[in-house]
Amino acid sequence: MGPPGWIAHADWGASAAKRVVATAELRGDEYVAHAPRRVGGDGELGERMHVAPGPLRPALLGFDFPIGVPRAYAELAGIDDFGRWVRGLDPAGEFFAVSENVADVSAARPFFPRRIAHRSPGIKREFRAALGLSASGALRRCDLAHCGRGAASEMFWALGPKAVGKATVSGWSDFLAPALANPARRYALWPFDGGLRELMARSDAVIVEAYPAEAYLQLGLRMGSRGTAKTSREDRRADAARLLDHCRRIAVRPDRDLVAALRDGFGSGRDGEDRFDATVGLIAMIDTVRRAAEPELPDDPSVRLLEGWMFGRHASCPAD
Repeated sequence: MGPPGWIAHADWGASAAKRVVATAELRGDEYVAHAPRRVGGDGELGERMHVAPGPLRPALLGFDFPIGVPRAYAELAGIDDFGRWVRGLDPAGEFFAVSENVADVSAARPFFPRRIAHRSPGIKREFRAALGLSASGALRRCDLAHCGRGAASEMFWALGPKAVGKATVSGWSDFLAPALANPARRYALWPFDGGLRELMARSDAVIVEAYPAEAYLQLGLRMGSRGTAKTSREDRRADAARLLDHCRRIAVRPDRDLVAALRDGFGSGRDGEDRFDATVGLIAMIDTVRRAAEPELPDDPSVRLLEGWMFGRHASCPAD
């Protein structure tokens, strides 16, 4: 099986307005990349991601939310295989109900808080204690800081601008679970269901986790360094030449609208940062596919079975 026929990366938010996807289609030896647009509200997963996967043109779909659980949580919850476990979750079940009170937190209901009426010092520490996790135990191996990139956020914490808990809830319950249960499509999870080459050969689409902050590092962007902010149009525009040069090196042809968006810094609207991250994530995914048939993974059974891995993240670096 050759490279994916389609590649897409969705920058994900808890609300539909914050879900943007950038796509690329393989034509001959190059990928034609399209300007990002809103994730679709209807249809099956491929349609909502604006790709047309099939047995002869499988898709690689990247999402900016965690796919996997911390090994310490897996031990508490009795999970020995994330791929099998997540397929058994009820999208409307208790697991996805975000707790309002820390007393309601448990391994069966790990997301917190829905809101906090009165901020209390140490509330995150209380939350971790209720869940039975230490600060380090609440993170997966791929979440840890490395190579100059800061640590990712805890996947079960659901409040604040850097919280990913609500995005995880919506991503898993509204998108991941229905896709994996769809009898008309063969969706696979990397790395839980096997190696990428193997999964591409037997699936309509392979779902991976892709983290934009990791993509900044992977592509050598200015974004992510001290003093930059993805909310800044000028900072986004400052990386346009680097991204276009990178596209040329890995045989990606951005369409006219995408070139214009890159050079413009994705505009002055509030969704500029989302469209930038979707595009950067897409280019990094294509770079990873071009780099090797199998993305790097640590030699660690817990990564492959429980925690997962960010697509394109190096397995090690001098800072590890």
